[in-house]
Amino acid sequence: MLEVKNLVAGYEQRVLIRNLFFSIPAPALVAIVGHNGSGKTTFFKAFTSTISYQGQILIQQQNIKFVKNPAASGILSYLPQKNTVNFPIQVQDLVVMGLFRNKRFFEQYSREDYVLAERILARLQIAHLAKREFTELSGGEQQLIWLAQLMLHNATVCLLDEPTQHLDIYHKKRVFNLLQSWVQEDQKLVLCITHDLSNLYGHTGYILNISKPEPILEVLSSETIKENILFLEEKHPFPVNTPEC
Repeated sequence: MLEVKNLVAGYEQRVLIRNLFFSIPAPALVAIVGHNGSGKTTFFKAFTSTISYQGQILIQQQNIKFVKNPAASGILSYLPQKNTVNFPIQVQDLVVMGLFRNKRFFEQYSREDYVLAERILARLQIAHLAKREFTELSGGEQQLIWLAQLMLHNATVCLLDEPTQHLDIYHKKRVFNLLQSWVQEDQKLVLCITHDLSNLYGHTGYILNISKPEPILEVLSSETIKENILFLEEKHPFPVNTPEC
């Protein structure tokens, strides 16, 4: 489903990711971990082509650098670390926007679209929030709404940048359980940047520690989670690499 080949990415004279190479043949949950400033979000920016990079990122054998709009094509969806709404809007109206790629310019959302949104909300056990104002919800409830919109988008590969940031223990567990079910039931590839490694216990998939000198995919297990927690508890200096290195 995903191949990353010799990826090099960073900013000006600082290369944060160098020669990253891995492949994932099937749907999976991949936890992206690392120290602050190690390049986790930079890695996602390469996927969305918001920074220049060297190497290749292929989703189902398509080089996304040459896909005009990966989100509109259904290849890729992205939930950034900060996603805000500063105007009144009902939850159901926000969720249904996940179907934007199916619509022509100025085309209205149909009753069938709202039925799909209602099903997603019911699956997440938050159907009772459908007619609430989004801005009136708690942080945990809002995050579940963004995930509902992402699910409705129904892309092949989903990128989530710290989806459990600022959430309480209850909502953190709900989000990780949701991501795991999304992989198993909907056959999605979910890449999730997280600092909440303790919430990975009991889940299956992979872990990719960007802070390591030579990051590789590790099978998610109690042992690899503990090893990476210990690694991240230590301070590791980041090398300052120039692009030509």
